Amino acid sequence: MEEKTQGIFAQFKKDVRKRMLTGLLLILPVYVTFFVVKFLFSFVGGTLAPIIKKILQFYGVALPRSSVDEFIITFLGLILTFISLYFIGIFAANFVGKAIINYFENLLTRTPVVRNIYSSVKQIIHSISLPGKQAFKRVVLIDFPKEGTKSIGFVTGVTEYNHGKKLINVFIPTTPNPTTGFLIYTTEDLVTDTNLSVEEAFKALFSGGVLTPPDITSAFRKADTQNKG
Repeated sequence: MEEKTQGIFAQFKKDVRKRMLTGLLLILPVYVTFFVVKFLFSFVGGTLAPIIKKILQFYGVALPRSSVDEFIITFLGLILTFISLYFIGIFAANFVGKAIINYFENLLTRTPVVRNIYSSVKQIIHSISLPGKQAFKRVVLIDFPKEGTKSIGFVTGVTEYNHGKKLINVFIPTTPNPTTGFLIYTTEDLVTDTNLSVEEAFKALFSGGVLTPPDITSAFRKADTQNKG
């Protein structure tokens, strides 16, 4: 009787653990998405919120006294931010706007310390956002951190050295946080192309390999064949 009771209790614990894990996997993406959206809303909307408060104060309107008032102010700030960005885009497209922007860009690129930060950030943003220009050109497998172990890598470009010889630039992200990683320069014959899209590769990295697509299996087999050959 005691053994039967223990068996029922063990099954109950297993069932509770399983249900809790299922609930966690369901609610966690929603929870993270909520806080990301909330952060973006507060960050973008809050940029112009102080200005809106000053305008309201100037016209004699009472400052916000509740969370609802703060939400309305932030929402107005969000709308004004998007409108401002739209008109900045129009301004930057005409001759006068381009001349003023070029002047300030030259000023920034001549300022010590600031020029390095500005140039790096501008290059990264342009490489990601410009149409037809992809930051990650293709997904490959590479021996890393040692020979015989495979890591997912993204080819980001080509670097020339020693009078015309070429190395490919490979960014190897960490998991489950692929925003950090290693940049290595290697030859084309030391990487194996995969059929993975950039999105599929990131899914595999974020999930720690749980969401690895079937295509990568053929890439591993291809890599093994090359090594044996």
